[in-house]
Amino acid sequence: METFSAYVLGLILLASLGGLYVGGELLVSGAVGLAEKLGIRKVVIGLTVVAVGTSMPEFFVSLFGALKGSSDISVGNVVGSNLANIGLALALSVLIRKEVGHLRDVIWDLLFLLVMTSAVEIMGLGGVLEPWEGGLLFTGLVFYIIASSKRKREEADEARSLSNPLLLIILGILILSFSANYTVQSGILLSKKIGISTLAIGMTAMALGTSLPEISVSLVAAIKKEGGIGVGNVVGSNIFNLLGVLGGISMIKPLEISPRLINLYLPASIAFTGFLLALAWFKGRMNRRHALFLLLVYLALMYYLFR
Repeated sequence: METFSAYVLGLILLASLGGLYVGGELLVSGAVGLAEKLGIRKVVIGLTVVAVGTSMPEFFVSLFGALKGSSDISVGNVVGSNLANIGLALALSVLIRKEVGHLRDVIWDLLFLLVMTSAVEIMGLGGVLEPWEGGLLFTGLVFYIIASSKRKREEADEARSLSNPLLLIILGILILSFSANYTVQSGILLSKKIGISTLAIGMTAMALGTSLPEISVSLVAAIKKEGGIGVGNVVGSNIFNLLGVLGGISMIKPLEISPRLINLYLPASIAFTGFLLALAWFKGRMNRRHALFLLLVYLALMYYLFR
């Protein structure tokens, strides 16, 4: 691939991102079907099952990035995806249908996300996320999933077979693994060819590509008036990205964290989450003005990344 032109590498990157989208969609469909069979509430499906499923592209891209020695892609992809989930996925959903903006049910999840994002910021001050710190983050995810699973259940769908959802989950994981490998390879080579940092590639092209499942789920939830799944998916995905992806991968290999992430983009992620928490606490919802504000701030952050 090293001999390919920037144009060809760009096409490979786009095709690989498309593969991530397809794999993510299959995995989410299987996960939702499995959760409904087990009688899990929609908001809990959004916070856990769908969130984990839509975060699998981030996991595979960050994992392959770490294995290939590019911490900027691993960490930048996670932070960029978390910003995109709020500044794009949630904001666009509310702009389309304001009913999606109900945040009252996820107050404590937002508080947990705020604390965990702040913890990552503090851990990253030394420039490296060590394995023991990743272990602490991953332990937090385990406790979160256990707590979420204890929420009130709905009546299970006894008629639905488990075989089809499990098949979709397996197929989705296989496609994600294959696509993530080529996404990382083409992204690293393309950044060298066109003279931009791997951090910029990780936080934009890869972050947006791996966030396509979250954006898709949130927009579909908005159209179908399934606000619980849309909001829960965004908040849950951000939690899993931080604790499952960043925490889990740093347990395998220490991850260097760029000063630009520590000084600007992680604080921006904290601010986004804090803004949602304030809306949930005092107003209970997000309206279109709030959504437009988040979208404009997100676009400004991405513009500054390439300056």
